[in-house]
Amino acid sequence: MSASNEWTEWHLTPLGWVRGDTKTDFAKTDKPIPENRVQTVEHREFLSSSFSKLEVTNDIIWSCGDEGLIAALRAKFGDAPSRL
Repeated sequence: MSASNEWTEWHLTPLGWVRGDTKTDFAKTDKPIPENRVQTVEHREFLSSSFSKLEVTNDIIWSCGDEGLIAALRAKFGDAPSRL
């Protein structure tokens, strides 16, 4: 069992980044997926033990496939937030 495994999903929409589902070590919060999302990124913070280094990742877990639209929105709003 890991010491900590927390994550937040961030949805890129034409209005910017929108927080989605979140899991902390103590609870999980579900939020509806925005109908206008073009990409979903999962920000994860994982600590395998109290002696290990914190692993932080931002992984694309869903994409609409319209690379031009995604690039334009990322140019406008930047990368997904790197926070829980």
